[in-house]
Amino acid sequence: MKIPKSFKLFATTINVVIDDKRMDDTRAYGLCEYGESKITLATKDGINNLSEGRILDCFYHEKIHMILYSMKRDELSKDEEFVDVFAKLLRQSDETSQY
Repeated sequence: MKIPKSFKLFATTINVVIDDKRMDDTRAYGLCEYGESKITLATKDGINNLSEGRILDCFYHEKIHMILYSMKRDELSKDEEFVDVFAKLLRQSDETSQY
């Protein structure tokens, strides 16, 4: 599974961390923390492991939130359906790219 430890948006480094305890406490698989420039992901749903596909979907979903926030597009970032579809299309384009 290829999830970066960090990436940049403009001049800001966005860190990506795995924290199952934190995510269990928030009852989510992923969390975009704008003020901390951080995306936190879970690898477990309680005691069960999440599939790599689910974790990647969550990463891309939170990444889209962070991108839209950086673009000052709060109205789009709040539209979970838009974010989810955008994230799935971005993931598909990345995974099927040929060079």
